[in-house]
Amino acid sequence: MHKIVVHPGNAHRDDFLAVSILLATLDEAEVFRCDPSAEDLADPLTYVIDVGMEYNPSRLNFDHHQDRSLPCAFHLVMQYLGHHEDAQAVFGWYPFMSMMDVRGPHKTAEHLGIDASVLLASSSPIDGYILSRFSKLRILRQQDLLYQFMREMGRDMLELIKLKKERLERLKREVEIVPVKHIKAVVCAIDDNPKLSMELYLRHLDDERIVICITPSVRGQGWELLRLGDSSLVDFRVLADHPDIRFVHANGYIATTRALIPLDAVMQLVSRSVKDIEPTPEV
Repeated sequence: MHKIVVHPGNAHRDDFLAVSILLATLDEAEVFRCDPSAEDLADPLTYVIDVGMEYNPSRLNFDHHQDRSLPCAFHLVMQYLGHHEDAQAVFGWYPFMSMMDVRGPHKTAEHLGIDASVLLASSSPIDGYILSRFSKLRILRQQDLLYQFMREMGRDMLELIKLKKERLERLKREVEIVPVKHIKAVVCAIDDNPKLSMELYLRHLDDERIVICITPSVRGQGWELLRLGDSSLVDFRVLADHPDIRFVHANGYIATTRALIPLDAVMQLVSRSVKDIEPTPEV
């Protein structure tokens, strides 16, 4: 059986996710939240995570605090397991999680061009509760509910990387780019998790004229019409009284149809939602 040693005290996303990924990939392990001994650091069956002042993958030691050039322990573990590059490509939160852990909220906020209070205010109470439960433990064994939760979370994360990569390639093959007046819309007819990897596909296209996404709705039997980037050029509220429309958000950024009506009818609705460009006044 493998042993995982992770630091005691307050748990953070870094050590929690690193342990979760290891539990997802190991057949059986026990987790100990304590300072590592010299024997732990030398044991070839003991993973030492985010503590121990040593980064040595051959000895399964994954701390970063002794070297400012290293990323967080979660990234070190992902590198060791061969998933780092894929995670970097498909998860928007992945690089910034390491920055938060290594450089702190103020440097991260400066990098993002926002006030640090925005990052602190956006902290999830769900995160806080789960991390507090992990913080209170000294030993985590396979029969414990939190062990099972962390293992499944790690497995789901690795599965999602695979699914997002596969879906991106499918989107490249199947999505249509349709002109609508002076802008463009992406149309995707995939009904299984229709927006999976759509953000990656839009990044791949890198076309600022694409401001509408049309996919099957996950709430009902119709199409979802979504305004991208909160563009001022699109307002679906003009469709609120149309008989084919089931729902329009009060802010006008999203609408759904009652059924999967023909795409030419959808595009007529979308066209009505796009504001005309006002002519530039002559000087």
